[in-house]
Amino acid sequence: MEPLKLIKSEQEKPDYNLQEEGTEKVVEAKNKKQKKKINLLQKLKQKRKEKKELKDEMIKQGKKPKILKQTSGILPFVQIHDDYILLKEGVMDIFQVQTKNIHALNDTDLNYLLLNRAQFLRSYFRSFKEVILNFPTNTEVQRAYWLKKQQRATNPSRLKYIEQKLFEFEYLERERYNREFFMFIFADNNEELEDRKQDCIQGMQNSFPLQKLSKSKKEQILFLLNNQNTEL
Repeated sequence: MEPLKLIKSEQEKPDYNLQEEGTEKVVEAKNKKQKKKINLLQKLKQKRKEKKELKDEMIKQGKKPKILKQTSGILPFVQIHDDYILLKEGVMDIFQVQTKNIHALNDTDLNYLLLNRAQFLRSYFRSFKEVILNFPTNTEVQRAYWLKKQQRATNPSRLKYIEQKLFEFEYLERERYNREFFMFIFADNNEELEDRKQDCIQGMQNSFPLQKLSKSKKEQILFLLNNQNTEL
């Protein structure tokens, strides 16, 4: 018998034509993108040139070019003081409305609350505005209390419990928001504003009492009111 011969299979030769076609397509796609970028840049340059020529022409004719309004020119607030906020036209002040859980009241107390509220709305006919905002939960007092306890504690189980409480307060400040209610009172001058503030305080004390705010709190309210997508 003749010995078996190893038959080698013919290796497939690479199709250089296909490779060249693929390379040409890639180069063509890159060239198209490059041309689009160049065309876009040229259009932007042309628009800038046209705007500049229009601006120069308006200046030559003695016309003022149109300038976009700035935030300070749109907002009515000028300056914040401790007792009032100066506006471009008049003054105002902000109070916090102390809310109540109406679901926990019986029918008699709820009717009494609503009657006092209705009496205020009928008697006070001047300009005011009620605003609702979401503020981050403030747990500074609670955290300060548990931090003092942590400094004095020696028991490991007690320390672990305190650390858990501190973690909970940090989580609440980071994730939880409180819905707070505010009342804006407007007037033409400071004297008139003081009279209107006293009327509102007396009229609301039997339903939803008003609480005075610090200057920093008022700044936060105005900031949130005009930057609603921004966190404090």
